[in-house]
This record gives sequence, C-alpha cells and structure tokens, in this order.
Amino acid sequence: MSDPRVLRHVIDSITPASAAHAEGARLHVAAAGTPVLERLAITVGGAQHSARIRSERRTIVVVCGDHGVGDPGIALGAAHPTIVAAHAIADGSAALAQVARASRTPIVVVDAGAQEAAAMPAMAVSLGRGPSRNLLREPAMTIIDAALGLEAGIALAISLTEGGLDVLAIGALGVGADVASLALLGAALGAPPTGFSDEVAELAGARGAELAGAGGLELLAAFGGPDTAVLAGLILAAASTNIPVVIDGYATGAAALIAATLAPDVTGYLVAAHAGTFTQPRILAHLGLTPVFEVGLGHGEGTGAAMVLPLLDQVAALAARG
Repeated sequence: MSDPRVLRHVIDSITPASAAHAEGARLHVAAAGTPVLERLAITVGGAQHSARIRSERRTIVVVCGDHGVGDPGIALGAAHPTIVAAHAIADGSAALAQVARASRTPIVVVDAGAQEAAAMPAMAVSLGRGPSRNLLREPAMTIIDAALGLEAGIALAISLTEGGLDVLAIGALGVGADVASLALLGAALGAPPTGFSDEVAELAGARGAELAGAGGLELLAAFGGPDTAVLAGLILAAASTNIPVVIDGYATGAAALIAATLAPDVTGYLVAAHAGTFTQPRILAHLGLTPVFEVGLGHGEGTGAAMVLPLLDQVAALAARG
C-alpha cells in the first residue's frame, strides 16, 4: 500500500542547491582553465553543499523496465532486448561494465518491470510490478503503481546511502522508453514536440500536450513506465540528501522531467552526462542543463554517465589541493 507521506517528506526535504558552495567549488578548480571541470564543480559543489566536492563513493544504477507501447506482442524470453542488454552488463561484456570497472565503480541492476522478468540476470534487484500498458491507448500505469514505483526508487536510494554515497549515476534499459519520453516532453512543453516525423511520435507528443500542467504523479501514471517511476524516485531521494545525480539518455531525462515537476529544485542536483539522442537534447534544454559532452553517447544504459565519473575525480582532486 502506497503511503503519500513518504513522497511528500522527500519532496519537502529538497532545498535549492547552494550557490555559495557552487562558487567556492568553482574557485578551487578555476586555475586549471578547463571550463568543463568548472561547470562540474559548480553543479556538484552546489548539490553537495560543499566547496570541496567528493566523488570517491559512487554507484551506477541501471533500471530496467519495459513500456507497453513497445510490446512486440510475442514472448521473446532471453532474446528480449532488455534481457540481452542486462546480461551483457552482468557478465561484464557491455561497454558500461568496462567503463565502470576502469573507474572502480559498482553497478546495481534493477528490474523495475521487465517484460521477461524470469530471464533477468541473478544480480538484478527485483522491484518490479511488470511493464506498463500502452500509453497511446490508455494510462500507462495506475496512480497507485506510479506512486509505488517512486517509493521503490526512494527506498533503493536510501539503502545505497547507508554506507555513504557522494555521487549517483543512472541509466535505463527498456523498450518503448522513447515514446514515453516524447509524451512527457510534450506535457513539459505544453505542445506536441516538432521534428519527430513518424506517426507514433506525433501521437505520443500530442497526448502529452493534452496533459500540460498536470501534476507529476498524474503525468507519470499517464505516460511513464516502471523504469521512469523508480528513476524519478532515485533522483528525488538523492536530491533530498544532497547527492548529485548524473543522468544519461532520454529515459533518465524523462524521469528527470517527472522529478522536476514534483520538486523544481531537483534540477540543481542533476548533471547531464551528454547531449544524448532523440528527445534528450530538448529535455535538457527544458530543464536548463548543459551536458558535459556535447555529443550523444550510447543509448542511455549508463555508459555516458559512467564516463563523467573520472572527470569528477579530477575536480575533487583539484578542489582538495585548492
């Protein structure tokens, strides 16, 4: 049973990122003459409310969840794209696993609602209530399922912080997340997004625009998926405890839109890893975020976010000497 007090407590605990600490962190690294490091110092210093930023304790969380709008209509078992990608992370062959290994960063894989849950790797943390429904025909989730997904993300974030956490990086896997991001972008913009030419994109963007101005929970239930809910909960809980969150592609961007609708101050805790593909550039522009890398990196499963972590180590080292 969902308890609205949990979500309200977390949202009420989110304060604006500290402008004073952001400037202090920037000054610590300014002598290096590297704008990208200065931007990172500003965001992370403000989020951590400390001029001497920390990056040593970090985790990458990859949330898997399929959307009904992308349901192939047949059981694919272990051949399902989400399952294949999750196993590549688990067995170390995925690019994300290799980047994370190089930066000595643990990966947590979460099953928030994979279509073929029985085929998920054994390492996956199961938080799922199944994939969402087809958002083009009906609400993707019930309000209760959306709230439970948020609370699951909050609970996961709390468990990750128990041993101390300086930075959280997030990625996502799941079919149909592109369509969900279009609908949520349409809701954020208040108009169907332009430049996406196929019929499904136009319909999703138009459906999103119809709910412009709705609350975050309503938008999440209407258009999000189980991954969107858990990711948004992770973002909210991290921000409430002054932990910056590095987002990756459009699925994490869609979750950031939900989190920012629920708690506008959350944007001060977000680091955009890269410009991304598909809807991500428009999502970042709406959120007022400047990406670390001005190119798209992968499909948002977390590789781009993981590539930011060594840069944060450089910022932390400069801040420690400054």
